[in-house]
This record gives sequence, structure tokens and C-alpha cells, in this order.
Amino acid sequence: MVCILNIFKTLRGGGYKAYGLDIVPSLKEIWQRDPKLNSNNFHVIAPNSSIKNLFNVKMDLILANQSLYYLPFESFKQTVQELYDICNKGAIIFATMMSDKGYSMCERGEVMENGLREVKGCPSGRLSGSSFIRFTKDIEELKEDFKPFKPLFWGDYELINLYNFEGSVQHFIYIGQK
Repeated sequence: MVCILNIFKTLRGGGYKAYGLDIVPSLKEIWQRDPKLNSNNFHVIAPNSSIKNLFNVKMDLILANQSLYYLPFESFKQTVQELYDICNKGAIIFATMMSDKGYSMCERGEVMENGLREVKGCPSGRLSGSSFIRFTKDIEELKEDFKPFKPLFWGDYELINLYNFEGSVQHFIYIGQK
């Protein structure tokens, strides 16, 4: 996420300020070494924790690319509401969610109470151990997931998958506005 945000910092005379968060502790060192970033604007958080008190500014653009589908359903709902709350009026959210077709060639457990499914045993060996993912079945579910934002665009993409080691990698795209 940091690389994308650096691009925005240099657009139109550097008028964008970058903020971010992640659950990977080693990113803190990367943020601190980057002279284009104010590392105080970036936070390492515990998985599934609240973000509502991390930033003392309102946001105009939220990028949540391939990250929110690891959250259990209740944490996901809370996070979407908190993202909405930290946005200025008119702010845009760009988010992606894993389609129910994703990782179809891996072992996928049943949907658990928290909405996640365990994914393991991928033939490519790229995923070691287990991942827990909340798959989105269709566009209607996607739109429902991102209420209270007003939907501007929704669709899907499938990355080039020349060898099909893990099955589909289809993701849904949601662009909404506060």
C-alpha cells in the first residue's frame, strides 16, 4: 500500500498526504526509512482491531486493495463503518474482495460462524499453512458489504493466470462515495 500512496503524494504538486495501516510489524521499519512519508501517519495494528482513533484527520480517498477479505464478518462490518466515519463528505473508497471462485483448486473448508473459510493445500505451494478468507459470492453481496457508502462502480477482474495453479483469482471491485 505504501508504494501506491507515494504516487499520490507527488501528484498535483504533492497535495496528498499519505496515511496507512497494516498488521505486518516489519512494515514500520520501511515506513520510517522512506523520506517521502511521515511515519507517524502509519500504524501497525493487531488483527481485527478498531481503526477509529488512529488518525486525527478526515480522509478523501481510501484504498483497501486485497486486504479486507481476511477480516471476520463482524470485524469487517465494523471496519467499513469506521472507514466511512473517518471520511470527508464526498470521499471515495476503492476496495477489492475475493470472489467465491478464488482458490478453487485448494482445500477450502466450510464457512465458519465468523464468515471465514480456511484455505490450505494449494497445489502450487505458494500458500504455506492456512489462510482464512471471507469470499464474496456476487455483486449484490458486494454492494451490501459496503453500505453505508453510495456505490459508484462495481465489477470484477481476473488476473492473468497462465498456469492455473490455484484456480480462479477473481476479485470484485467496489468504488463508493460518502
